[in-house]
Amino acid sequence: MRHSATADDVVKALNDLTDSGIASERAALSSLGIGPNDAKVLRFLLQRGADDEPVTPRMLASMLGISSAATTALIDRLAEAGWVEREPYPGDRRSIVVREKIDPDSPARRILSVRRASAVAAAARLGPAERRIVADFLDDIARGEREDIDELAVDDRQSRAS
Repeated sequence: MRHSATADDVVKALNDLTDSGIASERAALSSLGIGPNDAKVLRFLLQRGADDEPVTPRMLASMLGISSAATTALIDRLAEAGWVEREPYPGDRRSIVVREKIDPDSPARRILSVRRASAVAAAARLGPAERRIVADFLDDIARGEREDIDELAVDDRQSRAS
């Protein structure tokens, strides 16, 4: 039986998760020879279901917070490496859809999916109510970090303007 967890236990577990995520990301980027935005796009594409909205360059640019020119360069790089393909957008000849084309048996697919696979397995061991608590907890942390970062950015701009 597990003992009760303290707030410090939770913070340590979160820090351990962050550290393992950083190590996993380094391994993926190094072994695949891609950059962080490339990996983010590939993971995003791998997580898409057949019923999901088609992925457009505009969607990727918005997700990454980069220009359309940088998005085009990223897609070109991934297409040249054989990771993605472009297809015409259904019903709109002027737009394209970006799809992953990583072989299902490729080690690259496993490398890019390590975090998600681990999270899915851990979440499957929880009951619905426990999953809701964990999801809310993680959302609260993410929201708090974003708010703190936004506040720091405002403070930084104000101190530079002074």
